[in-house]
Parts: sequence; C-alpha cells; structure tokens
Amino acid sequence: MSVFGAFSGIFTIFLLFAAGFLATKQKVLTPEHYAFCTKLLTGYAIPVLLFENATRNMTLSFIREMGLLLLVPFAVQILSFGVAILSGKLFRIEEKRRGVFTAMFSMANTIFIGLPVCTEIFGDAGTPYVMAFYLANTTCFWMLAVPLLARDGSGEAPSMLQRLKNSFSKQVRGFLLGSVVGLLSIPLPGFLLSAAKYIGNLTTPLSAMMVGHLFATMGKDAFRTDKLVRTALVGKCLICPLLAAGLCLLLGVPQLAAGVFIVLSAMPVMNQTVIMASQYGADDRAAAKGLALSLICCMACIPVIVALVSTLY
Repeated sequence: MSVFGAFSGIFTIFLLFAAGFLATKQKVLTPEHYAFCTKLLTGYAIPVLLFENATRNMTLSFIREMGLLLLVPFAVQILSFGVAILSGKLFRIEEKRRGVFTAMFSMANTIFIGLPVCTEIFGDAGTPYVMAFYLANTTCFWMLAVPLLARDGSGEAPSMLQRLKNSFSKQVRGFLLGSVVGLLSIPLPGFLLSAAKYIGNLTTPLSAMMVGHLFATMGKDAFRTDKLVRTALVGKCLICPLLAAGLCLLLGVPQLAAGVFIVLSAMPVMNQTVIMASQYGADDRAAAKGLALSLICCMACIPVIVALVSTLY
C-alpha cells in the first residue's frame, strides 16, 4: 500500500468517471441505460463478484487470524453515527433535516464506489474487509439512519422485519454463499469460477461510469451548498476517517484491514440516502448535492488517507 498506488488507483477511477460523464453529455448514456446498469450491477455483477472473491479469500485461517476484529466496522459505523448526531445538534442543523445530515455524515457508499476504489488500491486481498464494512454499513443504515430519514419527512419508518430484510441484500447473500464454499473447501468447476470472474469484472467499470453519469445530470446547481451539506462533507472526509484510524490503532487492527476500513469510512454519501430521503419526503435535494460533492472531495482525500495509514503503520 503506497501513496503512489493510491494516486494511480484514484486516477483510474476518475478516468472511468470521465467516460461515464462524457457518454452522458453526448447522450450515449441515458437515464434508461443508467437504470439498466444499476439493476445489472446490484442484481448480478456485484453479488457474483463477492461470491467469487469469498470462495478464494474466506478461509478458516483468515477467520482465525482476524477473529473479533471483523466486528471493527460495526464499531466504526456506530461511533460515526453517534458523532454525526452530536454534530447535528452542535452546529444547529434544522430539526427536520437532521436525519439527512446524519446519514450523509456517517454512512458510506461502500459498494458502487468503495469496492472499485479499494480493489484498485489494495487488490483482491482487501475485498473480504470491504464486505465486512459493507455488512456493518448496510445494517446501520437500515436500522439507525432510515428511521431518522422517515422522521425528517412525513413517512412512517419501515418495520424492524422489513429493515432486516433490506439489510440481507443480494450482495450479502452472494458473499455469504461464497464464504460457505470457501470455509468448507467445496470444489467448484473451473468454468463456473471463470464465468463468475468475468461477470464480477463488470463491477468496477460500470460502477464508476454510472457515478459519472449521475454527476453529469446534477448540473452546476450541485455546487450551491448550505451549512448542512458543508458540515456533512467535513464529517465525511475528515472526522469519520480520523475516528476509524483511532479505533483501528486502539484495537490493533492489521495494516491491510485498517487501510480498507479507514478508506471506506471516507467514501461518498450513499446512493440509498438520496432514494430514501425522496421516499419519505425529506430533503433529498441536499442529499443529492452531498452525494455529488462528496464524490469529488473524497476522491481527492484518498491519497492523503493512504499516506496517513502508511505513516501510522
């Protein structure tokens, strides 16, 4: 893990962003294509990628080596969420916008952006740690953030059962199935694993291009911000990575896992924050602006974060 490698990885992702941006401006990539590619990624490419990776990396020796440290992402997410709530009160964010603020501040875009970025920086070896963070992030989003988003608007929060069901996504199921295969050393046909690898390899380019499309549709209005968005961006790009770094040092997390957890804690605002804010009548416009701007800010911060991790370890 090096700063040069981080710059190289981020530059690769940015080129893919640019491809999606230009394709959108030239009307080659349309909203209909965006909807199709999103379904392709969430329904097939990402679950298959996580399945294939888990069959190779989720072994008994890996579990024994990490042990309870795999629970660190939950500690990071819960601590970040608590700090976000306190920050909302400290900076006097409007009561009816604190749910959006808290979700933007503490929840991370782990799969669409975090997974490609971490793959470029840390390689396949970091993917199990990405998945551990994704499990924590998704669970905390549905269990903690969604009720606050519902409180912001006029909607009623989903039941506990529905939130548990939403946490158990196709991505989670793909990873768990691959983990069972890996832990039990179940042999799979070579052609099946090769096909899975080809499908999984769609994730990075498609995910990055979809983000480029999203940014192209935002327009210049994305850069007009208020106190909520600016404060949430400071939390996302500065406070959350520092909290993650402090916890990883305190708990003695190994370098690779710590690097993944710290980088992921600085990832942009979750796409689901915008979707759920819109569904409940909360401030989805602020969430959309936060998503666009956090993408730029976080990508610029990643090499600095990698340098910090290299210095600490």
